[in-house]
Amino acid sequence: MTVRFPIHGKRVALIGTSLVQQNHHAGDRHIHSCARGWATWAEVLSAGQLDITVFHDPRVFPGWEPSGRIGVTRGFGGLNAGVSGQKARDIAQRLEEVLKLDFDLIVVDAGTNDMMVETKEVIQSIREAVVDRLIAAGKTVILLPILARGTQKWVAGGSERAKAHWINQKSLAFAAMRPHCHVFDWNSVWVDPYSADGAPHDGFSDDGTHFSVPGGYAVGKALAAYLSGFLAPPAPRTWAQDDRFDAVNNPIGNILPNPLLAGNGPLAEGLAISHGRMTASRIICQPDRMANWQEIGVATERCRVDLLPDAFVSPLPAGTWVQASVQVEVPAHGDWRDISLILEDGAAEGLVSQALAPFDLGDGNLAPFPREAWSGVLRTPPIKLKTPMQDLRLGLNLQVGPSRQPSSMQFSSPELRQVMPPQSQLF
Repeated sequence: MTVRFPIHGKRVALIGTSLVQQNHHAGDRHIHSCARGWATWAEVLSAGQLDITVFHDPRVFPGWEPSGRIGVTRGFGGLNAGVSGQKARDIAQRLEEVLKLDFDLIVVDAGTNDMMVETKEVIQSIREAVVDRLIAAGKTVILLPILARGTQKWVAGGSERAKAHWINQKSLAFAAMRPHCHVFDWNSVWVDPYSADGAPHDGFSDDGTHFSVPGGYAVGKALAAYLSGFLAPPAPRTWAQDDRFDAVNNPIGNILPNPLLAGNGPLAEGLAISHGRMTASRIICQPDRMANWQEIGVATERCRVDLLPDAFVSPLPAGTWVQASVQVEVPAHGDWRDISLILEDGAAEGLVSQALAPFDLGDGNLAPFPREAWSGVLRTPPIKLKTPMQDLRLGLNLQVGPSRQPSSMQFSSPELRQVMPPQSQLF
């Protein structure tokens, strides 16, 4: 039996390839956590037990350029240290920089891009060296096996599949000898057990290698359950009606005017529907809860619920970091395409931060969200306000595909708060 050592923290770092990097995406004016991301889903479903904070950072760092394209930036910094296209040696060379980040536990992906160019022995030796260096630095490591690929990338009966199985068995034996190394088998939920070639479940990947939303959700759900045995329990979301922003006495108080979703109508006071058609009803809190729940039934393909009034102006000065979050409960339904939280800085150069951004399949359609019921916390990546007294916008984007079945979801306890600046330097 694997012995787990509980960690009194929740900051989880990730290091690896595109399988790690694609949990987040950034551009000139945006920073997103992505619905195709397995770590994104683990963070959402853990409801606050897991923290993989990233932030917008357009700087170029040598050795961190995606796919080795000199001068290209990932667009973000923070606890996601994945770099697209990297081989195991590239990952090993970045370890000292990653160790300067502040984290309680680290998840390691390495070797998948080496399968066609390196021997199995070399790949495994580098993986072991990476883990040993992290353990020597006092870190607890979650080692990922080589993720299985579809036959469009690894042909049936090819050497890559055989090498991956060998490496994965060696990794289990290696971890058994390292008390602070554990193996999370993402293949256990990724691979179709009825596939003679060990390919991923249908719909889990669009190219045979990377995640689509259903695959990210399946692996993220399993990872959240796995990590619950390592990390400190999530702190209860304690609410009080007077926990409000005050520039002098409570500058980190909730900035939203109606976080408890109070009111007399079907839509809580301060909320608005900016586009689309929907039905609304409020669920009054039970005696053991403080915040009400807002139920939204989506009547058209796309709609948005604004969580801030139109005339809202930020009370915070330029340079302040802010982050938004909301609890959601989503009943089982087969046609959800988008359930995301968006925070927008209205300044000319302001950023848009989105939690659980949907995945465009490339044909104008969005990948389907989980068909089963799920619940968790959507938390936007923190952003730095560009100028004082600018409009802030906060809303839930909701979209369903064509369906004869009614679609509904519930949300509660929205927050918009000032937060501490994240680490601004990789090294």
